[in-house]
Amino acid sequence: MSIYGYTRLNNHRPTPDKLDTRNQARIIRKWSEEKGLTLKKIFRDIESNSASLELPNLKKLITLIVQDKVGVLIVARLDRLTRSIRLYKQLFNLFEKHKIRFVSVAEGLDSKTKSGKMVLDALSIMALWDAKSIPDRTREMIEQKRKIGERVGHAPFGYTYLNKRLTPVEKELAIAKLIREKREDENLSYHKIARFLNSQRLRSKRGGRWYAETIKGICKNSLYNRISNIK
Repeated sequence: MSIYGYTRLNNHRPTPDKLDTRNQARIIRKWSEEKGLTLKKIFRDIESNSASLELPNLKKLITLIVQDKVGVLIVARLDRLTRSIRLYKQLFNLFEKHKIRFVSVAEGLDSKTKSGKMVLDALSIMALWDAKSIPDRTREMIEQKRKIGERVGHAPFGYTYLNKRLTPVEKELAIAKLIREKREDENLSYHKIARFLNSQRLRSKRGGRWYAETIKGICKNSLYNRISNIK
C-alpha cells in the first residue's frame, strides 16, 4: 500500500497560521507515524492558484492515482487540497473510483471510517448543489449589471460602451426599430427581414451581413422595446 502526502501553499495569499509547507509536511508525517504507516513521498505545490487541478505536483499525484499506485493520501487540512468546493466532488469521485483512503488530519477526516465517509458524501452534495446553482447566479449577476448599465460582454446592436456604461448608437437603433417594424407591422419572417437589410446595404454590428438568427435576437430582446420614439 503506497502512502503519499500532499501540501499546497498559495504564494499570493497570507500563509495560514502554522500551515506553511514545512509544517504541513510535519503534520502529515506525525499522523503517519502514529498510525504505523510509512510515507513514500510528500508532493508539494507553491502556486498562485488555489482553485485548480493543474498544479504541477498535484497533476503528478493524480497521474499516480489513475495508475492505481496510491493507496492512502494525506493532507494536513482539507483546504490544502483545494479551496474550490466544485473540485472536491471531482477529486472525491477519483478517490472512490481508485479506492483511495483519504485523510485530512486537522478535521480528523478519514474516508476509511463511517463518519469520514459521511462528511465526504456531504461535501460532494454541496459541490453538486454549487455547480448547479452557478448558471442561476451568473444570469442574475449579468441581469443586475445590465440594469445599471454596466458592461457585460460585447455591446448589443444599437449600443456601445462608454466609460463601461451602455450608451445608445442612434444610427444602429434606427435599424433596430426598422427590424421591429418589419416584423410586427408587416409580419415578415426573420429570413425576409435579413434579405431586405442586406439588399439595402444596411450592415450589422461588425459591418457584415444580416442573418435570420441575428434578426430574431433583436426582435425577442426586451432591450429594444423602448425605441419607438426614434425618428
